[in-house]
Amino acid sequence: MYDLTKFGLTRQESEIYNCLLMHHELGAADIAKSLHYNRSLVYSYLDSLIGKGLVSYFLKNNVKYFRAADPEMLQEYLKDKLSEYNKLLPELKKLSKRSKEEISVELYRGKEGAYTLMKDIIRSRSDIDVLGYQGQVEEIMPIYLKQYLRQLTELKIKERILAKKGYKIFKSKRTEVRYLSKEFDLPTSIVIYSNKVLTIIYQEPFYAVLVTSNQVAKTYKNFFNVLWKNAKG
Repeated sequence: MYDLTKFGLTRQESEIYNCLLMHHELGAADIAKSLHYNRSLVYSYLDSLIGKGLVSYFLKNNVKYFRAADPEMLQEYLKDKLSEYNKLLPELKKLSKRSKEEISVELYRGKEGAYTLMKDIIRSRSDIDVLGYQGQVEEIMPIYLKQYLRQLTELKIKERILAKKGYKIFKSKRTEVRYLSKEFDLPTSIVIYSNKVLTIIYQEPFYAVLVTSNQVAKTYKNFFNVLWKNAKG
């Protein structure tokens, strides 16, 4: 079975939709037996799928049978949801507006959190400074990294990296790398961009702490500039 939970379905809806695709048409009792679900709950999940336009039903010998809609209907469902979200987006942005002086601290965990932060860096379109990088991202998420570096080049975002010698650093065409002396053995990485400072902890399952503050970002930027002047190219 294919996991469709990433596309707006619950796990149970995903499994029922998959089951109907494989069997063409089934009664609720057959679905319940096949998936080891309670029959009354199956009806509830089917009603939800019918409401989403992903399942239809018909009567045969006074028994209700269910069919999965063409998989392209799932795409249409997602388009409708995206359209609804786009209409709501301006209002959501109004709710999320922050004062320029407001300070926030956020914790992200796992690869998905890292991907979200990469997108935030790109979205800021500001130059980036990275302190203490040792090539860990290449090992953890090589595909995300390639996308990220390509976008840096496309958007002409400059990136400066202070790294420790002996590590292969994947770069964009806009990346400049200098190397720290041996005493700078930093197990974490610090990324400075816009008015934000991101501290990356590579311990599984991967953690990142994002501080949004003009003063904190300025402090780290000044510290980075001092190190940059004394680092070797």
